[in-house]
Amino acid sequence: MSKKIVEYKDLIAFHPGQYVEELIEDYNVTQKEFAERLGVSAKTVSKLVNAEESISKETAHKLAKLSGVSMQTWLNLQNAYDVKVAEIIEQKELEEGSEKEICEMIDFKYFKAEGYVPDKRYTLKEKIVELRKILGVASLEKFSSFKNQVSYRNTREFTTKSIVNSNIMLELASKKARDITTTKLNRRKLERNLPALRKLTRQDPEVFPQRLYDILLDCGVVLVGLPALPNANLNGATKKFGNGSALLLLTDRNKASDIFWFSLFHEIGHILENEFSSDDGNGKSYRRSEERADQFAKDLLIRPEDYQVFVEQGNFDKSDILRFAEEIDIHPSIVLGRLQNEGILSFDRFRELKELLLRFVMVV
Repeated sequence: MSKKIVEYKDLIAFHPGQYVEELIEDYNVTQKEFAERLGVSAKTVSKLVNAEESISKETAHKLAKLSGVSMQTWLNLQNAYDVKVAEIIEQKELEEGSEKEICEMIDFKYFKAEGYVPDKRYTLKEKIVELRKILGVASLEKFSSFKNQVSYRNTREFTTKSIVNSNIMLELASKKARDITTTKLNRRKLERNLPALRKLTRQDPEVFPQRLYDILLDCGVVLVGLPALPNANLNGATKKFGNGSALLLLTDRNKASDIFWFSLFHEIGHILENEFSSDDGNGKSYRRSEERADQFAKDLLIRPEDYQVFVEQGNFDKSDILRFAEEIDIHPSIVLGRLQNEGILSFDRFRELKELLLRFVMVV
């Protein structure tokens, strides 16, 4: 593509070097002779004529004196060219660039349903523009690569689509949380509050969210709950802010109460270990980190020795689960979920014990 005339569909940009070239022709001189008249190097004139250099204020001033056309006109010609080229690049990127592919991976209905944009029809280009504004980026390409400064809880292998949508969820949560507190993360205080956090599992879902939020905030952790963005496959994530506070994101991807509590303490496990990074999401380091956080959540919710005694007894009726949960002061869904995940009970047993958290959204 020639830089002198840049075209894309009905858009066209003319470099002001064309007008310099016309001046040279009018004077019927060589570029070297014109350069001498103008008081610049021959190289400068050559670059202007070939659209390889912009007209500077100094050159515009000299052109004005030579041609009688005002300095501002020459600068306006350069500015008009620059603006139009930027518009052409933008238009081409919207229609042909990687942002188009990224946008097609994102369920835009989510942003309508959550009130980020008016509920109306959008072209693909309009969706890209709106998403840039919502997410505060110049290009959606920012979300296509795995973020190593974040610890994600993802129950499936990462794909390009899940990485894009997980990163978007993290950005939405970060926007909500980044200015909430200047309190630095205090891991010791958080550890001291683990028993109080665990007790919340037995509280009513209408009651515990605010108490949970307050305890974590006092420890320098901002809890944000978001409705799950389709294709994110994300239960939770943690991130450290520049001011020393931490974000703990939970989604309602799986609305069962045992999954919610397990995800919460899994993320707290990462925070206590100061794990705010991941490798590519499918590597050994990532899996080891996830296994450690899983084990922390298991042991915190149900002490290993208590669980071992319960399992060895071999009684897993509903009444047995309720009795054991009462004894260890935990929500029965957590006991049931543990038994199901370890293959002791099938996932269709005692569903009534699994309280659904239909809409967990912390107001921050």
